[in-house]
Amino acid sequence: MVRSENTKREKETLPNILVFGGSGIIGQAIATECGRQGWSVGIHYHHNREVAEETASIIKGLGAKARLYQSDVNDPKHITEILHSFVQDHGSLTLLVWAVGIAPSALLVKTTSDVWDHTIHTNLTGAFHVLKEAAPIFESQRDGAVILVGSLSGEHGMAGQAAYAASKAGLLGLMQTTAREWGDWNIRVNAIFPGWHSSPLSATGINSALTHQTHLLNRTPALELVASTVIHLASMKDISGQIWNVDNRIW
Repeated sequence: MVRSENTKREKETLPNILVFGGSGIIGQAIATECGRQGWSVGIHYHHNREVAEETASIIKGLGAKARLYQSDVNDPKHITEILHSFVQDHGSLTLLVWAVGIAPSALLVKTTSDVWDHTIHTNLTGAFHVLKEAAPIFESQRDGAVILVGSLSGEHGMAGQAAYAASKAGLLGLMQTTAREWGDWNIRVNAIFPGWHSSPLSATGINSALTHQTHLLNRTPALELVASTVIHLASMKDISGQIWNVDNRIW
C-alpha cells in the first residue's frame, strides 16, 4: 500500500511533457532538455521510431523517464488513445508541445493541390485534433500549459513556402483562440518561433548565404536555447496567448 501511494504521489508531482513530433529535430531538443531537468517525457512519433528510441535512450541516460507513443496526428482516435495512455502513465499532463511539421518548398504556382492539402492537414489540422482531444484533460486539471512550435513565416510569409506559411499562420490563430477559450481553466497556451535549423525538414528551404544575410547575428538560434525557452515559457503562470520569437531576424 505504501509503495502504491508513493507511486501515485510521484505521478502527481513529477513535471511531465508530451511532445508531439518528438522524433523531429526541434521536438528532440525539447524532449531532451526536459529530461535533463528531471521531467518525465512522452515522445510522440509517426514513422521514425528509430530516432524516437534514440531520444528516449538519451533521456534515460540523464536519469529521467521516457516513453514512446506512436500515432498519426490526423486520426483523432489515435490521439485520444495516446493522451489516455499518457495520463495513465504519468497521472497528469503538465505540458503539451506541438512540434509536428512538414515544409515543402515550391512557388505558389507550382504547389499542387495534394501538397497543399497534405501540408495544411499535417501542420494545422493535426494540431486541431490534438488540442481538441486534450481539452477534457486540461479542463479537469485546471492547470497546465500548451506550446505550439510556429514559424516567422506564419507572420510574414516566405517565397516558395505558400502551403507551409499558410499552415503556420493558421496555427497562430488556433493558438490565440485556444488561449482565450481555455483561460478560465488556467491553461496557458502560447507559441514560439524557433528559427531555421538544419534538418531533413528544412534542407530544401534553407539557403546558407540567405540565412546569414537575414540573421542579425549571422547565425540561427541554438537548439538548446529553443528548448530552454519552451520550459521557461511553460513555467510562467501568467503568460498566455503570446508569441515568443527565439530568432534574431527582423522583417
